[in-house]
Amino acid sequence: MHSLYRTINEILDTGRLGVPVFVRCIIQVAPGSEHMGNVLARVLTMASSWLKSSPLEVYAQSNDRLRQITVTIKYTDGQTSIVSVSASGAAHRIDLMLLGNKGALYHDGDALSPGFDINAEPIPVPDWLLDALERSLHAGEPAAIEEVTDFE
Repeated sequence: MHSLYRTINEILDTGRLGVPVFVRCIIQVAPGSEHMGNVLARVLTMASSWLKSSPLEVYAQSNDRLRQITVTIKYTDGQTSIVSVSASGAAHRIDLMLLGNKGALYHDGDALSPGFDINAEPIPVPDWLLDALERSLHAGEPAAIEEVTDFE
């Protein structure tokens, strides 16, 4: 299976969407999944790469009772990404919306291949992102990115 990351990069490279400005991604993993944080970090990294901008601020909120983490990232060029991961349902599901200044891209989770593994996506998760997520979750407020990194 072609990776979600590469497929969206190929679509963005065509220029049909224009400049990407917003990503919203909702991921469901099976209850009891120990890798919920890994999935969140990997999808946030992919979203930052698609937006081709440096993150300024990370705001993570968690609802332990529902086993859900939602993260909003603001970027230097005005873009925003919102990624939410929850432990619900029997199988992985990913709903994605990517808005550009000329068009939009949508991915419905029901169309996802049963053998899809988000942890197999070919993009490394930067340590500074993990640090910012941890700081924001612990403090309950946005965490400024101390190390600016480009995703171009």
